[in-house]
Amino acid sequence: MDRVLCKLQRAYRALGRTGLLSPVPLLALVQLLLCWLRFGSSVYMLAAWGAWRFPHRTALVEPGQAVTYGQLLVRADQLAGALEQTYSPKTIGILGRNRIAYVEGLLACARLGADTVLLNTMDGPEQLRAFFQSQKVDLLLCDREFQPRVETALQPIRLEQRPPIVGLETGPDHPLALPQSRASIFPPSLALRPRSGSLILLTSGTTGPAKKVRRKPTLEEALGLLTSLLESLQPRTGDATLLTVPLLHGHGLATLVLSLALGSPLFLFPRASAEDFLHCIEERRIKVLVVVPTILYRLLEAVRPQQDLGSLRAIFCGSAPLDGGLATRTLERFGDVLYNLYGSSETGVISLATPEDLRQAPATVGTVLPGVELRILDERRSPVAAGELGNIHILRDGGAIPTGDVGYLDAAGRLFLLGRADDMLICGGENVFPEVIETKIQQALEYVLQAAVIGLPDPEYGQAIHLFVVLKPGPPEVTPERIAQDLEPLFPRTLRPKKITVVGHIPRNLAGKILRHKLRTAEGAREA
Repeated sequence: MDRVLCKLQRAYRALGRTGLLSPVPLLALVQLLLCWLRFGSSVYMLAAWGAWRFPHRTALVEPGQAVTYGQLLVRADQLAGALEQTYSPKTIGILGRNRIAYVEGLLACARLGADTVLLNTMDGPEQLRAFFQSQKVDLLLCDREFQPRVETALQPIRLEQRPPIVGLETGPDHPLALPQSRASIFPPSLALRPRSGSLILLTSGTTGPAKKVRRKPTLEEALGLLTSLLESLQPRTGDATLLTVPLLHGHGLATLVLSLALGSPLFLFPRASAEDFLHCIEERRIKVLVVVPTILYRLLEAVRPQQDLGSLRAIFCGSAPLDGGLATRTLERFGDVLYNLYGSSETGVISLATPEDLRQAPATVGTVLPGVELRILDERRSPVAAGELGNIHILRDGGAIPTGDVGYLDAAGRLFLLGRADDMLICGGENVFPEVIETKIQQALEYVLQAAVIGLPDPEYGQAIHLFVVLKPGPPEVTPERIAQDLEPLFPRTLRPKKITVVGHIPRNLAGKILRHKLRTAEGAREA
């Protein structure tokens, strides 16, 4: 209990510095406590707190529409009440893009206390069919554009096992919308329902099929994470935030939670180009930008010298490895506003690199956040010394949870990642991480836009390197032979690619991580 009280005191101080508790801190905290007692630790609780304190403040913005905190909560309540009356679902899937309607669906699911599965918009009919065959879902909330794909996936499944599909729409046009009177929204069962649902995220699936990760942090864990982020990032209430990361990933979801907690307007795009994002930053005076490295690269390529982006106070990058060269370019263009976050769906946020960290060591993912216990272990699960490589684990509930990443801590306590343990190759007895090879190639060969590496069976070295490259547009024409020649002085013979394939694109997930299993599958199909 003493430990929880200490965390509550730290959280109070951190919240106070954001300005969120002004002008009457005690009243704001009482309102927060009452919302927590009524709705539990959920994203809905934060939206309810915001609607109570500042109902007319803008909560969400997408092209063509915006909603206040008060409107957002009423719409979520409408949907929750209608779903309860019509379906009484216990498990709900959500498939959609970054839109206001998606957030309304999330809040409605939390209000119902339902387990909520965030489905990947990149999944085709086969992946969706496999999911519905393995996971019982009572209801699917779905963007209209994905309904044909879902219906195709469900065709082979027995009719009684198919979940009903409800379109994700907003406002009074929703097919399940109820009258605006709050008294008519909730049936008695919903009013008394305990808030016990979990959010179920699907891992990125970079090495194979995605796996379910159930996230329902305890109050102590949620307090610790929120306090650490507030202390490290020092956000301010009301800061306009642009989210370029899908809400279905932990990074995007964390941004939504933090924006709701801070009463900040969150700008969403279902689809957008780098130019769209830059225009939004300039026109809306965005202060916080949330990106993955792929989007950050595109923004730097598209930005014009005359564009006024001086409103940016923070750029948060995460979900995929940030190249040191890209970090340096960002600091040079935007100033000391770049933060690099590291975490996973299974463990949450682990570390944070500040602009100062990135100036000193551009490739670092920063120092471990307070309250997170990290260990780097060797193959015998023994701790390694500073500077030595090992498998990264997070200590929680008396056990060590592997992140799947390999890295090391330097003498200053900064964390560095070398790559995924599953992706590591052994070439001539040497451990090789594809990310290291890819970064070196992209930095050394000016005509290479993207690079990806997988392993090939090799009688001499055990494994050899197969390099896939995407070339920058325009002359001169570059052949695999030219690439091999240019790589000779860069690598020893064991690490020189045995096979080089020029491709039009490299498959990535929504977070920008390379899907190596798709490269292997495509290569196998070509050889067959």
